[in-house]
Order: sequence, then structure tokens, then C-alpha cells
Amino acid sequence: MRYLASASAGMMGPLPGVLLADEELAVEPTHMTIVGQKDDARAINLHALARALPARYKRLEWLDLEGKLPNPDVEYPDLGEPAAFACSNRICSFPSFNAEELRATVAQMAKLKPVRG
Repeated sequence: MRYLASASAGMMGPLPGVLLADEELAVEPTHMTIVGQKDDARAINLHALARALPARYKRLEWLDLEGKLPNPDVEYPDLGEPAAFACSNRICSFPSFNAEELRATVAQMAKLKPVRG
């Protein structure tokens, strides 16, 4: 990043890609995980909502309890029904079971992200 920042400093305008890459390296992404079967309509709706939530940089995973996550850094419980979890700054939320809960949870977790100064 030091090389990219110094190379772009001499240009007429900033390179947005360099700024985005710097932020992605410095701050954890908004992390959302849907826990539920991939053929369950409620899980499908939670995933669609999580995918549509605005974020410049996010990590979205879907844990079908028959498989494993590619990045198993958090263990999620089987609650018997589809649920969404949001994590930020090494803290994970309580489960969200509908759109309103998930929006509120993601907004709350976004407040926990460190701010670059």
C-alpha cells in the first residue's frame, strides 16, 4: 500500500481503487452469515436481504448445516429455523429472524466498526 499510495500521490487526481484497497486492508468487512437450509424460503429471503444491504465492503456467507463455511472463524448454532448473524470488530450479534431485525442488527454492528482517522 505504501508503494501504491506514493505512486498515486503524484497524479492529478486520486485513484479510488487505491483508497478502497487501503480501507479493505485496514478495516474488517461487515460480516453477515445466514444459517439455514438453502431450499428454505425464509433463509432465501434473509440471504436476499443481506445481499441487498448497502455496504462498500462486506462478507456474506450462507451456512447450510450439511456443509462447512469456507472461512470457519465463527461457529453458529442450529436454532431449528433460519437465522442471520452479523459480526463486527470480533463481536457477533444475536440471531435475526426477519428483515427488520437484520437491518437493525447490521446497523448496530456497523457502529462498532473502528473509524479511521
